[in-house]
Amino acid sequence: MHSVTLKWTGKKWEVSGLPEAMKVRRNVVCQVSLAEQELEPADAEKEIRVLFPKDTVLYLPLNPSKDELRLRQLCHLKKPSLRNSAEKDLLPIMLNEDLRIGIRSRSLLDTACHFAGDVTQTFRSLNDAAQTALKTWTDRRTASIGVFKEVQFVHDAELLIIDKKRDEILHGKPLPKPGPEIVIRDLFEDQASA
Repeated sequence: MHSVTLKWTGKKWEVSGLPEAMKVRRNVVCQVSLAEQELEPADAEKEIRVLFPKDTVLYLPLNPSKDELRLRQLCHLKKPSLRNSAEKDLLPIMLNEDLRIGIRSRSLLDTACHFAGDVTQTFRSLNDAAQTALKTWTDRRTASIGVFKEVQFVHDAELLIIDKKRDEILHGKPLPKPGPEIVIRDLFEDQASA
């Protein structure tokens, strides 16, 4: 009988104490007793990241075919300040809580939200809000939607799909910087104000 030491690194067990030229056979099960003080609560938050904080306004571009007046009223309430005008109506969706994403699943967790300016209806997820908007204001055959590719956020006065934010949060890929024409324009504005 051999005594083996197991050390938990936080990710895997390190095994030591085995004689050289020996290894533990595959599928061997050992029972380890741990004292209460050696345990701590699992930190589920390590597997989740915040994509956008509470009270962020996201935008769903729509080409309305129904109840256009109501949609335009809602869009006007939180109209984003953009360098270029949007080609579609931008429905503002306000986050009631942080919009979080699972690191492993790469999918959004349910997050309560509502259409900005309309607190009468709260949705359990961004996907529900977007599907309801499609059913309410468009004639799309299906209300299924890929929120990562269709819902947008404002970054440097430009609209970006939220998939860009997912890439930044999960993979460290930076968000796009303003193009050279914007930098040049800003330079001239700075000189004119000096």
